[in-house]
Parts: sequence; C-alpha cells; structure tokens
Amino acid sequence: MNGDSGAGVVTAPPPTNPPHKERYFDRVDESSPEYQRERNMAPDLRQDFNMMEQRKRVSMILQSPV
Repeated sequence: MNGDSGAGVVTAPPPTNPPHKERYFDRVDESSPEYQRERNMAPDLRQDFNMMEQRKRVSMILQSPV
C-alpha cells in the first residue's frame, strides 16, 4: 500500500447514446398486404380470428405425439 486510495479503479460515465435496440415496429413492413388486412380488420372479427388461431394451436398440441 503506497498511499493511493483509489489505485486501479477507473470509472466512466454511461454512454450518452445507448445502442439502438430493434423494436417490434422496426420489423413490421407497413406496406405488406397481410399487415394492411389485419390492421383494417374490425375488432370483433380480429378477436374471433385470434380465438380460432388459439384453438388451432391447442388442437395441434393435443394431437401431437408424446
């Protein structure tokens, strides 16, 4: 111990601009016909469609071999 109380400790401020993290909307192609169709779908119809998709997935899981 030579009297330097903070020897070997280096601190740096956090980066001012964090790296860009890809978000969901960065991956969506708004010009896609499928995206346009889903976006313009009536809420009740969208809910029914989602329920049918969930049932289809559950059926596939239940019918899959163990």
